[in-house]
Amino acid sequence: MLKTIGKFVPFVIGALLLYSGVYKLASPGGATLALKAMDLPIGLARWTIVAVTALELYLGAMLVWRIDLRFSLAATTVLMFAFTGFLWYLSTLAHPPSCGCLGLTGVFTAGKRGAFLGIARNCVILWLLKLAYDYYSPGWRANPAETGAPVGSERSEEEQGSVAPA
Repeated sequence: MLKTIGKFVPFVIGALLLYSGVYKLASPGGATLALKAMDLPIGLARWTIVAVTALELYLGAMLVWRIDLRFSLAATTVLMFAFTGFLWYLSTLAHPPSCGCLGLTGVFTAGKRGAFLGIARNCVILWLLKLAYDYYSPGWRANPAETGAPVGSERSEEEQGSVAPA
């Protein structure tokens, strides 16, 4: 059952990233104010939001259309870890602003509760990305003999560096 969920994760997470990117294009104020809480100058906050929006749109499109899933799933995982770290920082503030993230500002409002809910949401997204990575990459880390690769295609222990040459 869980492996089957992984099949649909790239589309769902990709659509969420596309929605978030389009939302930030239309209304970047919430995300910009969240960065201002970190005492960033307004110009840097704006450029950071432009870069994050572009990255969300790029990764969202790659996931929805399943372009280079190995890269796009890994890059999205890194992005979600960065978002989670940002939410953790916001949760340490006395009166944190809304994160302005993922276009869910109505659901994840300002305050510690909203930041903790955002962290929980991101943990679920990270878990889903792991399921998708496992679903689409059984041969990326598996033993070549188990994946049906031609015999002799695996590297020897000496080539892998685990055995010192004689």
